[in-house]
Amino acid sequence: MGKQKYQMDFSFLEDYDNSTTHYQPFDLLATPGCIPMMVMCSKKPEPAAWSIIGVMYSVHFLHYKYMEDYITSHGLTRWRDEHDRKSGLCLSGISNHCRIF
Repeated sequence: MGKQKYQMDFSFLEDYDNSTTHYQPFDLLATPGCIPMMVMCSKKPEPAAWSIIGVMYSVHFLHYKYMEDYITSHGLTRWRDEHDRKSGLCLSGISNHCRIF
């Protein structure tokens, strides 16, 4: 079976792969609504040094400072026990390894 006529080419996403091939987990953040967001650090400097993965998107940053600004401007906080209670999830153990701010 051949390629469909209108199939989109998503090969450009390989450069921004959020799997452990290019990125490693660094910390866990919470939105004001207690939605978890994973902070990832790239294993090599290209394509980006930092990434925050949300529910249906990811944001990439070339510098730590840009990521800090994004975190502050979007009201994100480090995932804590209180987020576990509010959301019904058990993720606070993941966030105990590193501090990002």
